[in-house]
Amino acid sequence: MGAITAPLALALARIRRRPGRWLVTALGIGIAVAFAGAVVAEATIAGDRSARAVLAELDALDRTVRVTWQGVVTRAVERRADGLLQGLHLTRRTEVVLLNPVRLGGIVVRPAAITPLASAIVPSTPATTGRCRPSDCPMLFAGGGALPKTLLTAPGVRVPIAGATRLRTAVPLGFVPGPAAGSDRQQPLVISGDAAGLEALPALSSVYRTHSWVAPLAVARLHSWQLAATEARLRQAQAGLLTTASQFDLSAPFTGLDAARAQADAAPQRLLLAGGGALAALVLFVVLAAGGLRRDVARERERLRAAGARTGQTTAFVLAEAALLCGIAALIGAVIAIAIAAVLARAAGLPAGGVLAHSLLTPAACAALLGGWLLATALVTATLLASGGRLADVAAVAAITALALALSLSRGMTGKDPLPVLLAPLCCLAAGVLAYRGAALVLQAGARASARGPVLTRLALVSLARSPAAPSLAIAFIAVSTGLGGFALAYRATLLRGTADQAADQVPLDAIVAPGPDFTTPLELAPAGRWHALAGGPVFPVRRTDATFESGGATTTVPALGVPAAALDNLHGWRAGDGSAPIARLARRLAAPGPTRTPGPALPPSTRLLSLRAGSTGGGAMLTADLRAQNGDVEQIPLGEAAGPSRTLRARIPPGAWELEALALAEPAGLEATNGHQNGENPAAATQQTIVLSLSAVEALDASHAPLAGIALSGWRAIGAAGAARTRAGATTIRFSSTGATGLVRPVAPSDARPVPVLVDAATAAASGRGGRLALTVDGEPVVAQVVGVLRRFPTLPADTSGFVVADEQTLAGALDAQAPGQGRPDELWLSTRDLSGLGAALHSARFSELSLTVRSDLERRLRTAPLARGVLGTLEGATALAAVLAILGLFVSVLGAVRDARVEGDLVAQGFGPRGLRRELRLRLLLASAIGVAVGLGVAALLTRLAVLSVRAATTLGAPRPPLVTVAPWAALAAWGLVALLALAGAGWLAARLVVARRVVG
Repeated sequence: MGAITAPLALALARIRRRPGRWLVTALGIGIAVAFAGAVVAEATIAGDRSARAVLAELDALDRTVRVTWQGVVTRAVERRADGLLQGLHLTRRTEVVLLNPVRLGGIVVRPAAITPLASAIVPSTPATTGRCRPSDCPMLFAGGGALPKTLLTAPGVRVPIAGATRLRTAVPLGFVPGPAAGSDRQQPLVISGDAAGLEALPALSSVYRTHSWVAPLAVARLHSWQLAATEARLRQAQAGLLTTASQFDLSAPFTGLDAARAQADAAPQRLLLAGGGALAALVLFVVLAAGGLRRDVARERERLRAAGARTGQTTAFVLAEAALLCGIAALIGAVIAIAIAAVLARAAGLPAGGVLAHSLLTPAACAALLGGWLLATALVTATLLASGGRLADVAAVAAITALALALSLSRGMTGKDPLPVLLAPLCCLAAGVLAYRGAALVLQAGARASARGPVLTRLALVSLARSPAAPSLAIAFIAVSTGLGGFALAYRATLLRGTADQAADQVPLDAIVAPGPDFTTPLELAPAGRWHALAGGPVFPVRRTDATFESGGATTTVPALGVPAAALDNLHGWRAGDGSAPIARLARRLAAPGPTRTPGPALPPSTRLLSLRAGSTGGGAMLTADLRAQNGDVEQIPLGEAAGPSRTLRARIPPGAWELEALALAEPAGLEATNGHQNGENPAAATQQTIVLSLSAVEALDASHAPLAGIALSGWRAIGAAGAARTRAGATTIRFSSTGATGLVRPVAPSDARPVPVLVDAATAAASGRGGRLALTVDGEPVVAQVVGVLRRFPTLPADTSGFVVADEQTLAGALDAQAPGQGRPDELWLSTRDLSGLGAALHSARFSELSLTVRSDLERRLRTAPLARGVLGTLEGATALAAVLAILGLFVSVLGAVRDARVEGDLVAQGFGPRGLRRELRLRLLLASAIGVAVGLGVAALLTRLAVLSVRAATTLGAPRPPLVTVAPWAALAAWGLVALLALAGAGWLAARLVVARRVVG
């Protein structure tokens, strides 16, 4: 036991006698532990914020837990559902009964009940409908069709309609009734506030229904460390419910919880890897500080050998001293880390106990602390015992091998793997070791080159080259610190450029105004001039739809955009190589060479009636006049049915300035119903017949039926189900096929003779025919397109689509309107504005409240301040600041025990140097070492900028950002960083030399 305890007792005695000797080394180890612990805590906080951000983005419907029973509910079923929701600690439960459509009062409606009803409808509507009685159940009309009668009856039940209301959310029923497609949304919905009363109505007992209990999951109070338990509890409840009865079902936000857990789980490894560079710098700092103790430890080992100690005992003494030192420093660092974690948690508004319990006060954290203590002990012991050259050679080979392996593995990575972030610290470590091995050669070459230079410079270089080990270590440490700071600058610049490009890809100008839930377009609410006034800048109308074409025997559907050609060159975020030609040239190709629409004949302002004579043989057809207003709205005016001998058709039109855009032909209502029934019953081809119509010129009449103008149809084209238009003696003959399609008679349009220029992706371009022609079907209408350019991507279009088609908005609108008047009207606006706050305030007014506003600057800010990206960036910035402080501290360490050489100072004093000369020579040595270290560090930073793209992808969990990230080398920032580092090191060297020489003179 004496052989074991003696080295430990000696180490304790030495630490008690001269505790300051180990202070710098212990400081490095403590800072390393505190920094790593702070990063772990910050990772937990960032993960929690990321998870909560994912949950906050879930809409109300996706945040609910819904227990559903199919069929009539019993008391046992109700008790089972209530007990389950209480066991899940879910409050604010809503009970819902939804019946299948039923005929009441001659119309088909869908009854439902929501209890409580007041929380499900808008506040301005009645809050209650009263309770249901066995034969009477008052209800509210909630949309989905025309307002039914005030009283709906059926055998055994009366349903008074107490008024109209509107559901504020889709949570209770799972949908909001409206005009969208779907059987549930087409029948009028009538709702009651008495779920139990509706369930008990005898007259509706045979109607199939679902009974649901809905409760919101309190995601706002969930923390990342509670997600797994919450999801497990929900899945257990789901499994237990299904085993109770097959009619039960439970749905919960499992997808949202999984996405939130993925974000939370990704944060720790991303932030730890991002802090790897600072940990590499701290490792070198510990080596630097421990290297300054080599002489003292060597003298102590010689004294022990002289006293009879064996080699094993002296080694045990060094190991015991290093273990004791590292253990104390690690414990102090752990305490500091816990304090920092508590401060960070409170600053983030999170419970400090919860953050600590799931970050630093865990078995894994204790194991990591133990492992760090063992590694630090081994590192310090190896630094004190091993030969400096051999240890550096082994470290250099290991670092270069690890770096080469990491670079080879990172090829072809998408960014989802954490390895790319590890490349930066590996590069720092490898560069530091190589700088240590190469600094001696540089110093020796500098000493030889300065043989004829100034005396003071020659003395400084010769002094550094005379004992290069310690100065080389200081140079390597400064290089690593400078390189790490430069990498943080490149990372930040790449991240900011990436977020700006992603925001521009989603919002290519300053803002996008799009239809809201009711599908009302911006131009339907206000004319283009009003939007120009609100934006105070250019406003571009955009048509967003789909296009279909044949490719390789298959039908392909791709997104299609109508964007003004003039807007293309103004869009943000274009990259070199995004197009087959410069964007400005492609915009010129996209623009139509002439008019995009042939205006119809203008009606006199006093026109109040339209009149024409029409007759037919072989059947009849319904005629409709398509009138276009000045703002582009198309009004359809039914003229009547042309059947049999020629007769006058006449219709009243609204006041205003109109142009007659077309005459539409359709089957009579009876024939349409017959053909539709036949098509539904018989898979064979539908019966078709050809009708020959004779149409006279259209006359515009005033209110007194006096003629104002005549519009001849000669030269007009017949398309669609109409064809063979011929005009003789003032009458136009048209053949119309009753196929169910609409026929159109209109003036000749530019798209009849000229294809629509389009920009497409490479795959769509490959599907085009000879000369780049492409036969498209847009909104069910045929459009002949001409490919004039190829793009790699286009803003606002998702990256996972099979292709895209982009046309000039007016050209596309003209081609669509030529097939179906009014079809080409734009549905969203892209705006450039200098007053975003004013635009936002206007869109929050009652008139525009239903529209959707997306602002590019807000989106960019949200991407830039995402919790995980912000945490990684904060970690790198903290690592940079720590590296800068350590560089200055390392310079002091090198002055006290490395760069400063007592023999050199003794020789200089013997040759007549005084304190002033000693300070000048020492300052010059420190400045030369600092300059070499900063220069090498800037070189390392320049190389590390190439890793910024992979690091940003990995750290922000963006596997394939759109557009792809590009490397940004902030040369001006790197130069400023190098200058600031050199000035700071020069100032620290000046102060250190003054303190050291003054202490020596006093001594």
